[in-house]
Amino acid sequence: MKKNLASNTRSSFKAKIAKYLLEDEVIMNWSVLNKSILILILGSLVHIFWIFWKSFVLLSPNLWNFVDLALLQLQLKLDILFFCLLILMILPCVFWSKKKWAQQWLPYLSIGILVLSLCRNGAMIGVLSPATMVSYVSLVTVGLVLFNRKIVYFSLIPVTLFLILSNYLSLEGHISYAPLFHLNTSPYQNKFWVSSMLYFIAPILMICLILFEILLSQWRHREQLIQHLSQIDPLTNILNRRSIKACLEKLEHRPIKSYALVLIDLDHFKQINDQYGHNTGDETLIQVSEALSKIIRDQDVVGRFGGEEFILILHQSSLAQAKIIAERCRQAIQALHLLSSVGDSIQVTASFGVAFSSTEIDPQKLLSQADKALYEAKACGRNQVKCYPENLGEAQLY
Repeated sequence: MKKNLASNTRSSFKAKIAKYLLEDEVIMNWSVLNKSILILILGSLVHIFWIFWKSFVLLSPNLWNFVDLALLQLQLKLDILFFCLLILMILPCVFWSKKKWAQQWLPYLSIGILVLSLCRNGAMIGVLSPATMVSYVSLVTVGLVLFNRKIVYFSLIPVTLFLILSNYLSLEGHISYAPLFHLNTSPYQNKFWVSSMLYFIAPILMICLILFEILLSQWRHREQLIQHLSQIDPLTNILNRRSIKACLEKLEHRPIKSYALVLIDLDHFKQINDQYGHNTGDETLIQVSEALSKIIRDQDVVGRFGGEEFILILHQSSLAQAKIIAERCRQAIQALHLLSSVGDSIQVTASFGVAFSSTEIDPQKLLSQADKALYEAKACGRNQVKCYPENLGEAQLY
């Protein structure tokens, strides 16, 4: 509802902006060490899945013929070791979170340990296996979203070189491909290998999907708030000139049955700024915008057209209705109780120019007519409402 861009909206909207653009609840706004802690926790969860799988295989004698048992035992110990390292890395990220050197180097160390463990496991199950590729793509994507590119490329380049070299050596027969498994045929013909790949991929995809869903939701909401912020005047929190022009363009392309434009100019506003200061002038503009917003109907639009000038777009309104609303607004502005910083009472008045349209009149032409009516109101002594009737000349203003 357009009308709600007044006093209550100002406080609630600014609260939303603060929450989603400034506060730490938004993952994108976390410190680099908090993001590192998140990555360490996610990496630890992945290691738990690996530890569980290897423990299950070791406890299932019927599966021993599918794996290199000695290598599996060694890898299980290494998984436990890396899991402990990842958990322990959380402690310095928490305790030294305010240290500049920690903010600079701990992210590199944290991601480096995680990447090293992923490369090791990838070499054991096959560098071109689905699980390794999914881990590689997920790590790169998550890293680029959360961290500075330098941190990501610090790990990405060595990992890429490692995968290329390992694949080359396995093709040349210098090392075995997926040494953890006994693969006498194509890996994809080995049901145990395929089911193991699915098991390794599932937690990575699940974690990444949840993380990206959170990030995308926060990103979309933040974009909506930023877009909303670009449409309103930062001082009065009513629509700005750009938004008003967009509203007029919509009226031009999708004309409604009838509407009216009301231009409002505060009388002798420069004197308020000069005599009482710009802070008092700003407060005057804020209170005027609130007064206008309280009077117009829900379907109508109020905006700041520039400086001390405001505009109303009154949808589905006749000229008589528009004049009544303008008169109410004039009285509300005149009734404002403003005090200067030294306690002086400040009288505020405004002049109004009203123009009525149907589908045959261009909005820009109507705006020009409202401006002529406003000029007439000023010429006749200010603090009054003048109308420019449809299809009538300037001499017939009343």
